[in-house]
Amino acid sequence: MKWLKDIFKMKPSREEPAILPLAEVDSWLQERTKQSDFSAQCREVYDRMDGVAKKLDEDISSLKSASSDEEVPPKLLRAGVAARGEVIKQLETLSLKLEPPKKDDLDGISQHHWALVKGLERTVTTFGRAQSYVKALFPKNIESINSDLTEISRLLVDLEKTIGEKRKTQEESWFCRETAQRLKEELSGIVDLRAKTQQDEAALSELSSKLSSLERQAERLEASDEGKRTRELKSLLEKRTAEKSQAEAELHDLIAPLNKALARMKKQGSSDRINLQHEKVFERLGNSPASVQDNEIRGALNELQGHLAVLGLKDRKKEKVLDHIDLLITKRSLEDVRGRLQTISEDIARMQYQIDEGSRDGLRLKEESSQARKEKRSREAALEQAKKDLALLSEKAASDERELEERLTRIAGRPMKLDLSSEGR
Repeated sequence: MKWLKDIFKMKPSREEPAILPLAEVDSWLQERTKQSDFSAQCREVYDRMDGVAKKLDEDISSLKSASSDEEVPPKLLRAGVAARGEVIKQLETLSLKLEPPKKDDLDGISQHHWALVKGLERTVTTFGRAQSYVKALFPKNIESINSDLTEISRLLVDLEKTIGEKRKTQEESWFCRETAQRLKEELSGIVDLRAKTQQDEAALSELSSKLSSLERQAERLEASDEGKRTRELKSLLEKRTAEKSQAEAELHDLIAPLNKALARMKKQGSSDRINLQHEKVFERLGNSPASVQDNEIRGALNELQGHLAVLGLKDRKKEKVLDHIDLLITKRSLEDVRGRLQTISEDIARMQYQIDEGSRDGLRLKEESSQARKEKRSREAALEQAKKDLALLSEKAASDERELEERLTRIAGRPMKLDLSSEGR
């Protein structure tokens, strides 16, 4: 008997879900609406209500024609008869409301149900106030009418349940359409984001290859004869630049002993105390001695020597200046240093030109590498953001997919599964 027990222990097999393409959700919902048995369920309730209405009409007629017991006190009789008229009037009003509505859609039936509920409430209220008098005279009639009102109340509960189920189905259908549309947009966005991430990944791969190629080109250029020559020129340029600084310092040292005399002579020249032939030369000697030409130096020094007596210098200072001028004229120190400085400057300009020419390819490779790295960083940031957006959108789509399947399952009354293959999934 063990096998028989095992059979009873077996769990019932789960029903296979029905597959519904996402693109067909709206048409499926429309078809479910057409196939809805709402109208049939309402007709079944109204058919039963028609029977109750007929019975109520019969009971109202019986109450109208009913006669009271002859032994009833006159005062109670008058009160009972008056109350009976009020009850009959309210019952007849309710009876008219029991007829089915002309519009059998949800709105029409809901309005009719609401009117019936309110009518029944008024009838019960009126009936409750007058019941004690009427029941004392016509107990059987009142008992029958009470039974009719109870049945009407049950039918209104059934109708309310049917309306509620219909409204719930309509609400589910609305949410299904909203969720389906949102899911379509999300799936479309996922397709776009996947395409973007693939493009960014391909672009990053190309940029990485380009950077590697540029680095190899730069390494080959660095190891070439041209690269070696450029490095040698840069080293030599550093030396010549240092020599230029040294020559400028020497030139400054040669002019320094004359600065006080030059300043006083310039001041007296501007006040017309003395007439200067080399005024512009004196200004350049003080500010930019390297710009003074060789053929200007001797004449300027001779003129300075000639005006020393009127510059108001102390004898000792004047003698030192005269000795220094003689030294500069005799040894042509200024001309020698200025000439050497000019030669160094020309060498520097020539070497800088050669370095610039030899560095063109290197600079080009450097600029291209810098641009490629900048673009790579931008692509990496875009790719990272796209992946975050994709993960977030995929999570939303999965949530909406589950919600939609649950709502469709409730509407269909059986498991439902979405087919998203046509949406790029």
